[in-house]
Amino acid sequence: MVVFEDILIRILNIFYGASIFFLIAVGLNLIYGVMKLVNLAHTALFAFGAYIVAGTLMKILAGFVELPVGFLIVIPPIAAGLTVLAVSGAISPLLTYAARKSEDVQLILTFGLLLIFEDMFRGLWGPVPVVSNEAYMRSGMFSLGGSQYPLYNIYVMIFVGGMVIALWLFLHKTRVGMLFRATSMDIEMTSALGADVRKVIIGAILIAGLLAGLGGGLYVPAASATLGMSIEYLVYAFVIIVIGGLGSFVGSLIGSFIVSALRTLSLAFFPELELALLYVVAIAILLIKPEGLGGGKGW
Repeated sequence: MVVFEDILIRILNIFYGASIFFLIAVGLNLIYGVMKLVNLAHTALFAFGAYIVAGTLMKILAGFVELPVGFLIVIPPIAAGLTVLAVSGAISPLLTYAARKSEDVQLILTFGLLLIFEDMFRGLWGPVPVVSNEAYMRSGMFSLGGSQYPLYNIYVMIFVGGMVIALWLFLHKTRVGMLFRATSMDIEMTSALGADVRKVIIGAILIAGLLAGLGGGLYVPAASATLGMSIEYLVYAFVIIVIGGLGSFVGSLIGSFIVSALRTLSLAFFPELELALLYVVAIAILLIKPEGLGGGKGW
């Protein structure tokens, strides 16, 4: 029974980790698919969402007595997502400028932007990790035999599951989603057919920012916002898109589950090999299927 409970908890942890990873990777892939821009600053938006919730919003809400737990788990991540969406709009001119440049200029500009965000986090919230776990603690636990598992993690899985379905429907069942997919496949032809490609590009930047902010807001009650997390999650995000395929919605989902599974199992049994295992698997998949398991632009 103990072994079964341990396995079940690890499976739940894999789904939880994949939920957070997906919100980061799908935005990164969306920007690459539409703009052909490898945005190294994307994970800084995820960290910004985490800092907004833990470092500012939850401190404001602490002044209110006994807010409903439903409010604490729903409103902060949405507020973080909307805040990061606004920030994404502010930096969109730089990203659209970078997209017109060569790959080396893109990397320099977006990595420089990531470093600016990291310095901003230090200036606004200090060098010490920022923790705000009230939503996590008040959500409670449920029993798995003799073990306990946090209900907050289940909420995150359900929320992101809904986001996966909503994004798929948006991309495949709406006219705007059709424009996103068409632009990712052939931007010149899409523009020649009369589509306003500039609006599509801005839309991709804003949606990617919203998803990253939501991810940070959902992540922080169960963890902490720390300096350097932008770079840490940038590594995971790039392994995900290498495994799943650049510019692929399906690949973002597949890669998120694989990376989460590898990370969960390696941390449980051989934590010192966590990153090495991720790189080995990514290299193996590149050798076998260079376009990734998601089949390239498998929108």
